[in-house]
Amino acid sequence: MRQRTWTVVVPVKRLGVAKSRLRGALPGVPHEELALALAADTVAAVRACPAVAGVVVVTRDARVAAAVRAAGVRVVPDAPDAGLN
Repeated sequence: MRQRTWTVVVPVKRLGVAKSRLRGALPGVPHEELALALAADTVAAVRACPAVAGVVVVTRDARVAAAVRAAGVRVVPDAPDAGLN
């Protein structure tokens, strides 16, 4: 088995502005719910990788932070208006 050596950083914008090109892609699904589901699925996929030792999510969104913390992921707050870079 491979040793877990990687730490993956996942940037997630505020849900209201995240994944803007997908807005309206799923009728009947609120955009923020879709963006949150995509972020949660991304974190789950990263955590499932055998080479990943840790995951850090960078976000200012309280809902994203709560969801990924519940999954055991470290959250680092994004500085206001600094962008995700």
